[in-house]
Amino acid sequence: MLVAACTTTYVLPPDPTPVIGAQLMGRDGECIDVQDGNTSDGTAIVVVRCHGSPNQRWFVRSGVISENYGSCMDVQGTSPNDGAPIVLITCNGAPSQQWSIANGQIVGLVNKCVTETGGISADQTPLILFTCNSNPGQLWTVR
Repeated sequence: MLVAACTTTYVLPPDPTPVIGAQLMGRDGECIDVQDGNTSDGTAIVVVRCHGSPNQRWFVRSGVISENYGSCMDVQGTSPNDGAPIVLITCNGAPSQQWSIANGQIVGLVNKCVTETGGISADQTPLILFTCNSNPGQLWTVR
């Protein structure tokens, strides 16, 4: 008697439709912004009142959040620790550049969230990686 071998094949779902040139907006009308429009590696990513300039436009696709000039949202030093700064780095596919947006949160390394430092939405407040906790400083709308 011949018995057929059975194997399971997993098929990943296709990437969701990319979002091109979106603003990532917080609860008080602030947007995720590249500080001073600087595109150098290591530039802080901060929040600034939404005004629609290119340094507030993000491309969300294939788990990467990038800006117009080929740089990605990243965690400084690829640190998974609470309080690690969120910075701009040339896109290189590192795990620290992989993000998902779910339930209004931007989730990255070790399932931690992009968070406004101290939960403050004032202009030039730096973004950090922090344990997800549904704090209003962790909630974002893609528009």
